[in-house]
Amino acid sequence: MALDAATAKEMIEKLAEDRANYLDTLSRAHDVLAKALEASATGKPPPKLTSETVSAAVRRDTNHTIDIESLKKSSTFSPDDSDSDDNESMFAQDPLPKEEYDEAGLKKHMREYNWTGPGMKIVGSVLKNKQLHERSTMFPVTLGPVDDRSHLSHYSIFDVGKDGAPLEIRRADDKPVSRAQAIWNNIKAINADESRSREAVGRITIVREPSPLLFAALHYTQNAHFDVDEMFNMLVNDKNMASSHRPFSPDHRHQRTIVFTLDFFCVIGDECQPEPWQQADEEGVPSETHVPLSRCSSIIALSLAGPPARPVKNKARRAEQKTGYIFDPFSPWRVLSIQSYPDWKHSIDAHTSARHYVNGPEAFLITLRAEFKDAQKRLLEVYNRISELVRMPSNFMFSSASRDRLLFEDEDSTFSRRYFWAHQSLGIMNENIQEMIFSYRKILPENVWDGTSKVVWPGDESVSSRYANWRKRMKVLRADIENELHGLEEIAVLNTEKMKEIKGLRDNLFSGTSVLESRKSVDQARITVQQGHNIKLLTLVTIFFLPLTFVTSVFGMTNMPPDDNFHPFGIVTAVICIPTYMLIGSLNTTSGVHFWRRKTHNFFSFVGRMINSIFAFLGYTPNNPPNPQAGDPRPLHNRSQSARDGLIARGNIPSLSSNPANRRPTFSPRGTKDSSSQNNLPRMLTTSSTVRFQDEKHDQEHEENGPKHLIRNLARGDHRKTNSWGTLNGHGVAAQDHQHRQATFLHGDAVMGSPASLGRNKTEEEEEEERGEGGWGKRVWTWGSGGGKKRGKGGEREV
Repeated sequence: MALDAATAKEMIEKLAEDRANYLDTLSRAHDVLAKALEASATGKPPPKLTSETVSAAVRRDTNHTIDIESLKKSSTFSPDDSDSDDNESMFAQDPLPKEEYDEAGLKKHMREYNWTGPGMKIVGSVLKNKQLHERSTMFPVTLGPVDDRSHLSHYSIFDVGKDGAPLEIRRADDKPVSRAQAIWNNIKAINADESRSREAVGRITIVREPSPLLFAALHYTQNAHFDVDEMFNMLVNDKNMASSHRPFSPDHRHQRTIVFTLDFFCVIGDECQPEPWQQADEEGVPSETHVPLSRCSSIIALSLAGPPARPVKNKARRAEQKTGYIFDPFSPWRVLSIQSYPDWKHSIDAHTSARHYVNGPEAFLITLRAEFKDAQKRLLEVYNRISELVRMPSNFMFSSASRDRLLFEDEDSTFSRRYFWAHQSLGIMNENIQEMIFSYRKILPENVWDGTSKVVWPGDESVSSRYANWRKRMKVLRADIENELHGLEEIAVLNTEKMKEIKGLRDNLFSGTSVLESRKSVDQARITVQQGHNIKLLTLVTIFFLPLTFVTSVFGMTNMPPDDNFHPFGIVTAVICIPTYMLIGSLNTTSGVHFWRRKTHNFFSFVGRMINSIFAFLGYTPNNPPNPQAGDPRPLHNRSQSARDGLIARGNIPSLSSNPANRRPTFSPRGTKDSSSQNNLPRMLTTSSTVRFQDEKHDQEHEENGPKHLIRNLARGDHRKTNSWGTLNGHGVAAQDHQHRQATFLHGDAVMGSPASLGRNKTEEEEEEERGEGGWGKRVWTWGSGGGKKRGKGGEREV
């Protein structure tokens, strides 16, 4: 394991602290023995000096003073306990049950256990390694670097005695062993050494950067007390998650445990490598323009052993489990912390022999506080590295080249990529910080700290002096944790301020780059214009020689007479070239283009009139479209059809044909209501019944299909809202037929609503008024007769 200066300094400070604690303990023991001798000399009964009472006397407890002669008593989680300090210990007293595991059981567990998906991601590489299972020992036997990188793993394992003092376990081996073997030797047994008089009431297991094989070993040794599958899922899930005691869960492990997961980011350390299941930077190599980051995560869990203290009922209406169990906070306990951080910033002084833990929750919260402190160090390093990445160079104020490099983007978009990555990374870091704080305050609300919670560590100060002492220590511990959370919030504020700064740099970059691109666009436009002029010049030169080339080609034919007279050649050249050059010159100006356009239009108009004259001479009269200015002084308007008109045309509104009394209403010529039919006239939108068609094919089609097809093939026209009697004063209504054939209503004052309202024969006065003077041929459908007539200047004919 590589040892940096910071780690070495921390270890030196720890050794100095342990030395001071040892001297202090020796001095206190000396004082106790001196008092015993003094009492013996004076004839007074000496105090009982057992190992337990001596350890109680030398205990460094700044919050409460315990009498040397206090009786040992285990917690029963009962409010009937005596409040006297003389007959109750302030610490958990029940020892953990004996446990011992071996490699044969580990191999069997790895082979037969039904591993979950997250578990396979973490330990799958060793499960599939058949050679590993065939060896006598699965753990590396050689010292130094190994393939599974377990030589970089680190551990801290403490057994906490009845006096609350944690004692770090360092088993003596006959010969030097690998780091993975040493970790296995220390976690495979608890209270199994009968030669030791000090039994553990609590076990603190901290493993840092475990290899896949060590993950499997932790699963084997801890799965009976923790839901390790759930913990593996939390590690792989990349989210800050937490779960409190679940008294109504059918799994007894959930009733006993409380679990925190911390997930955030860190800078990959030297010689470190993230786990295969962790998201990490692809390059992984730090540089001046790149910060290698990795997701890092840890698990902190507490498990309370022993029998349940009391049952609790589930009052939920739809609860499947009606009864749950609460466990005593002073029962035997285990704290497990698995840290997967690919760096060298672990805190190794979270637990020392100078501390004393009254129970498992206190040791759990101290471990959690250390993790929050480590999170601050890692997140602050990420912030500093990102700040260095986007910081202005030292010569920014003095070098124009440096300013231009930051103001104008290069071809690879270096600064745009950098600013985008930095801005988004800081935002994601803030989300992780908020998740961590939210999870903590959700699982440990106010009622947990004051002891009023019914599920999580119940028991306030009024239960007993033990609880009063514990709650007093909890207040101090809570203040320390809140201080660490405040540090995380300050980092989030720094990230937010840095994001604003990066956004300003990015906006300046975009502005400068946009100006530069605009200038380049203007230059490109100039080049394009110049190229257009060049092409125009080349075209003019080509056109200049085009008639000359034509003339020379004609006179250069071999069948031309070999005459030395050049007069024909000159005449032809002048006749062809001079008009061509004049035409080209005039088309090169705007006025010339308009002149020739007008002349061309007049020419084709003359040709069209000549063709019409020829057709008229031959007796054929084309069906020309009507001119609204010639026969009708009112202009023809094309407007879209209203929704009601469309419903009428498609037949979605019931027609009047179902009522025989309404089939032939009588109307005045101008669409006013006749008194004889005012009770039968429907209040609906009506339209003009006079239509025109563009071609003979449309005429034939409508003659065959009748009025129903006519309504379905209405085209654009003009419509207005009807009066209260459903009449329409104005122009026609437009509709779009399904075959995309156009038919347009002519202007008229007749009224059309449904087929029934159209079904009437027009009077001669109406027909005469509709036809008008100088009108063109038009078709008038008389729906009642089933046919129609076509009228014009020349008369009318039946259709």
